[in-house]
Amino acid sequence: MENELQLLRRARKFDEQALAAIFDTYYRPLYRYLYHQTGHVQTAEDLTAKVFQRFLEALHNSQGPDDNLKAWLFKVAHHLAIDESRRFVYRNDAPLDENFAVGEIGMEEHLHVANETERVRLALNHLTPQQKAVITLHFLEGLDNAEIARVLHSTIGAVKALQHRALAALRRQLIPQEQIEGEPNEQPTL
Repeated sequence: MENELQLLRRARKFDEQALAAIFDTYYRPLYRYLYHQTGHVQTAEDLTAKVFQRFLEALHNSQGPDDNLKAWLFKVAHHLAIDESRRFVYRNDAPLDENFAVGEIGMEEHLHVANETERVRLALNHLTPQQKAVITLHFLEGLDNAEIARVLHSTIGAVKALQHRALAALRRQLIPQEQIEGEPNEQPTL
């Protein structure tokens, strides 16, 4: 597979195969990120489509990313998620987990997984938007600290600090205080 810069050069010439490869490569990670930011399937789908619309508009206007396409796309997604959260502060919809089939595991395990998933989702909702973005981009989308810093218009040091505070907040939310006091050297795994 060709590298990101080659794809980007071809995309600037509106090469359909390059544009399709970019879409195929980044659609699912962008969708997952936006889903974790919004908690809503349809909203995540709509915002993911807007990311690619903005990418095409930027190319049409001879703008857009010069080198790091991945960070540019996630930066656009991040800004769209912020705009969306400003529009709709609270929704009462239950998120759908489309990657889970009840028939593959027993009902008891399904309920346990669903309960734990909901606990983590609720804990993530207690983080600041920046902390939530750092955790989602790093642990779910696999971006490194430099890429996250570009997405958030921040420094690597600030990203590390945000991540540290977010993990501490998640630990307080997810692990009972008695367990934390009894096992001070153990770190939670996400």
